[in-house]
Amino acid sequence: MQKNLVLAIVLSSIVYIFWFSVIEKRPAINQTQTVEKTISQKTAAATPPATQTKAVKIEKFETHHANIPATIEKIKIENSEYSISSKGAQITSLVYDGPVSPAELVIDPSSSLLGSFENYDFKLVGKKSHSLKFESKTNKDFLIKKNYDFDRNSGISTLEISVSNLTSESKMFEEWQLKMGPGLGTVKNEEKENTKLWEAKYTVLEKDRKHPTVHEIEENTTINNWKWVGIDNRYFIAAIIENDDLAANKSILYDNPKINDKKTPFISMPFAAVALRPNETKKWKIDFYIGPKDYEKLEVLGHGLDRSVDFGFFSPLAKLANSSLLYFFNMTGNYGFAIIILSIILQILMFPLSWKSYKAMNMMKKLQPELQVLQKRYKDDPKRLNTEVMAMYKKNGTNPLGGCLPMLLQIPIFFALFTALRNSWALHGADFIFWISDLSSKDPYYVLPITMGAIMLLQQHVTPQTAGGDKGQMAVMKWMPVIFTFMFLTFPAGLVLYWLINSVSSFAQQLYLQKQSK
Repeated sequence: MQKNLVLAIVLSSIVYIFWFSVIEKRPAINQTQTVEKTISQKTAAATPPATQTKAVKIEKFETHHANIPATIEKIKIENSEYSISSKGAQITSLVYDGPVSPAELVIDPSSSLLGSFENYDFKLVGKKSHSLKFESKTNKDFLIKKNYDFDRNSGISTLEISVSNLTSESKMFEEWQLKMGPGLGTVKNEEKENTKLWEAKYTVLEKDRKHPTVHEIEENTTINNWKWVGIDNRYFIAAIIENDDLAANKSILYDNPKINDKKTPFISMPFAAVALRPNETKKWKIDFYIGPKDYEKLEVLGHGLDRSVDFGFFSPLAKLANSSLLYFFNMTGNYGFAIIILSIILQILMFPLSWKSYKAMNMMKKLQPELQVLQKRYKDDPKRLNTEVMAMYKKNGTNPLGGCLPMLLQIPIFFALFTALRNSWALHGADFIFWISDLSSKDPYYVLPITMGAIMLLQQHVTPQTAGGDKGQMAVMKWMPVIFTFMFLTFPAGLVLYWLINSVSSFAQQLYLQKQSK
């Protein structure tokens, strides 16, 4: 029973790790290539009530103005440099100067993270340190204004779009769409996995829920009580945030154009045509956030933006691990040392259980001859055999599951740390010592994973082994250090560092416990 449980835990761990280390990998893509014009026209999933925006077809994403001369206005806000084109007065480039390297978040210059009226010519009519104002009279009956007001701390910014009727009679202004995508860029060394990770998402406040829940958009849909809608990848998010002007917009249109035959998320929020009286003006305020998925910062900004950070199935533990790492970082000034401290503390807390586990495994080894005798004696009577085996365990004061308890407890801790370290913006570009200059990337020389595998192999040799075990199970356990080493080769150095410290600590404990037991 004990071996079956150990084998099940090991195999489930391998499957979990294999998914993130192999399945997520995709061929690298040059994000500057033009998006293929492959979006098919789709209709909205449902037609909202008459008082809301009517369902419309999503417009094709085409390179309307890629070759048309346009003036570009640039504005730098903290770490973000925006480039806004006179064609549509839309963001055609956003370079985030992050800790690893500058990241271009706009995949193609003919796309936009907040696109609208891309066939209209706009001119700059006002510029300040944190704001830009554009106007267009391409449609001679109307004056269209776009005012960007960027948050000075790269927080929640605002785009205000207004349309004024310039004629002396009532006019119907056309329906239009606010587009986002396709895709979302990242730093160059993460492009390899980016096409697997980017998704179109929205959060909605569901009944009896304290916090908004995140849902992926895979088709045109109608949503109520949404908090934000956007596109994200591992480290960045571009999101439109719900406000009074957007509350009535419940229809989100979706499509998936291709970049090098890889589908990319492309979403659009439709706005219905409006009737404007002479000299009447209609305004739409659009709050948005475009930047890194820094959990602490997003939590302060609110609106459920922090829900975009994926902490996995064991999210409470992962959030606790993330907070602990931040606490120890504030003490040491180094995330590598913070990981080491957290690993040692966890091992100290687990030591009493490790001691009980070792005693249980040692006792199981001593009981193997007696267990084999019982198996031969009652080989034709499984019920009696089970009764006698349990009586033997009770007599010797041991439990076959006792040796697995520390492993059972470490599985959720490991998974939580796995997701926390893998998705933590804080570790993005955080250096450690010597050759480890980015704890969110793999060890360039593979020193950490190879050392980790060697320690696991040594620990396996000093661990009490039960005689007469299943050969298949023993083979899996024997090859586990090798399997883990190869899978950890491309893992973030921060995660490998944790597992290395964990292995070294466990090995030292094993030697100490063996000495004490003698």
